[in-house]
Amino acid sequence: MLPIPLRGWRLCGLLLLTPDLVSSENQKREIEVPKAGTQDARVLRPDLFGYSLEPSAVSPYVSSQVARNLLQLVTDRIGKAPPIRVGGTTADEITVVPHVNSTSGYLSSVSGSAGGNTGAEEIELDARWYDTWNDYFPNGTDFIYTLNFRNETDDWATAISEAEDVIAALQQKLIHFEFGNEVDHYISKNWRGDDWDVVEYTAQWRALRTEIQALEAYQALSPPPLFQAAVFADPPFVPDQQDEADDFGIVNLTTRAGLTNNDGTISSYAVHLYPQSNCDPERQARLSLDLLSNHSVLYQNVSQYIPSQEAAIAAGAPLVMGETNSVSCGGKSGVSDTFGAALWSVDYTMLAASLGLEQIFFHLGDQSQYSAFTPLPYMLMNESLQAGIRPPFYSHLFVAEVLAGLGEKNLTVEALPSANLSDFSGYAIRANDELEKIVLLDMGVWNSSQGVSNPSTLSATDSTAVSPGQRPVSSLLIDTEWTEGTTLEALRMQAPGTNAKSDVSLSGLTVDPATGGFQGCIESERLVVSSRGQVEVQQSQAEGLLIQKSM
Repeated sequence: MLPIPLRGWRLCGLLLLTPDLVSSENQKREIEVPKAGTQDARVLRPDLFGYSLEPSAVSPYVSSQVARNLLQLVTDRIGKAPPIRVGGTTADEITVVPHVNSTSGYLSSVSGSAGGNTGAEEIELDARWYDTWNDYFPNGTDFIYTLNFRNETDDWATAISEAEDVIAALQQKLIHFEFGNEVDHYISKNWRGDDWDVVEYTAQWRALRTEIQALEAYQALSPPPLFQAAVFADPPFVPDQQDEADDFGIVNLTTRAGLTNNDGTISSYAVHLYPQSNCDPERQARLSLDLLSNHSVLYQNVSQYIPSQEAAIAAGAPLVMGETNSVSCGGKSGVSDTFGAALWSVDYTMLAASLGLEQIFFHLGDQSQYSAFTPLPYMLMNESLQAGIRPPFYSHLFVAEVLAGLGEKNLTVEALPSANLSDFSGYAIRANDELEKIVLLDMGVWNSSQGVSNPSTLSATDSTAVSPGQRPVSSLLIDTEWTEGTTLEALRMQAPGTNAKSDVSLSGLTVDPATGGFQGCIESERLVVSSRGQVEVQQSQAEGLLIQKSM
């Protein structure tokens, strides 16, 4: 009998896992999947996992076919292209000019102060820039575009010019506008005065929205783009991650300032989060891979947005994590570019969704240490780096499989209370209320001497220590609602260790960094549900495991 394909992946073998393969010496974990309807389940969107692309990095990314090929892999698995937000710090530095040399991709940096306010560098943009990436991304890609909200000159003439040009290029691919990047930092950047607050922001936001809606090009689109509001950087309750004292927050925005979706034009409210920072010596001293690959720390970071999520829903639109990654100010090699960061990315995405944040956008810079993939060779810190793929991209492939193969069914996700430890987390995925998949993440730190280098990233490590002894393996006993005899498939996201920068795979399947195509095949594992709906399986420390019903 031929093996049942693992949702269409390329297979190279089949291993039937039975309870006698589970060693009695392993750590035991008992996991219960609650019955449907016994706890809150949140919507799981096919466009859950997207990317935020710094405007200044767009030209380098689209100059290579690799990024498109990688995004196509995900698109093919899910049936929906990852959404792309073109935004970031440089979005508020853009000035539209009649002509920029094509050799720079129609976008170039100019030293000195940008018009309208002091304190910003200027990036000159020619309208032809939009055409350089209009057709680059997979078919069906939805775009969010960030307009320059910093420059108020002539009633936001720059933002309006941008809006006209991006509408002309993208047409219906453009689904949302957002105004400015991290507007709660405008005071510290001297882009607004000390009276800048949610009330003044809302007044200016509404004024610019009215200007955009009046554009003939905007009105010609059916439907026209909606507007993503807020775009706040500082999280509510973690002072270490806050850059200035202000009243910017989703609760204040939707209540005190009254920016609600009463007219149906707000698509979502966006917040940003970087749990660690490379921006200053004080926070650099606290950078830690062990803290990143820790579910309890992650829960503390993400759960602080529960009041914001509830306020957004009450105001009529969902909350999204509009820009995020592991370490702000470009990331940190040895933390951001590791397999631990890949496990964190999966856990982060699933946890955020289970708490009601409907989308999450991981930020990319063409020379950033946290980027899941980089498009071109470059020099950094006296090291010559190659274009390539880092471990966090495998987290996107893993999440793609979580979302794949269920057609038009309504998907939901819920966190498993019995898999909620600092070193272990779990999630149940349902389709039309039927249990389809289980995600289990062993977040325990296991450092190896293998796979610790990658030509696309720096040689830095968070720690040179190697974990002693043999890598631990846990024996999992999972209580489910599945009937006895149901056949299941297992997919593993695995690497030599938490600190690995290479040798990452999905059950043996890898991605060629030169082409962005698959290499090898999956060593498929099949499980069979035993009596009382129980599933027995092994899991190594620092490993992602997806269990799903066979097709």
